[in-house]
Amino acid sequence: MAVDFEALDLVRSSNRSRSYNKKLDDLARENQELAQLASDAIEMCEELEKGDTTKYSNILKDKLKKIKKGG
Repeated sequence: MAVDFEALDLVRSSNRSRSYNKKLDDLARENQELAQLASDAIEMCEELEKGDTTKYSNILKDKLKKIKKGG
């Protein structure tokens, strides 16, 4: 039984490439979510300076937990 090592290397590199791209996409999505979280935090802090808004910290905590869990 002959083994085509070139084809095997091609499949392995293709699998690594897919895995790398998936990880990269996940990191890009997480980065975007964290940027949105920071933007929301700034907006909510500005609202806190105006008056009674104790609910915002819970909203931010929930968003951060969701990002940490991966979506």
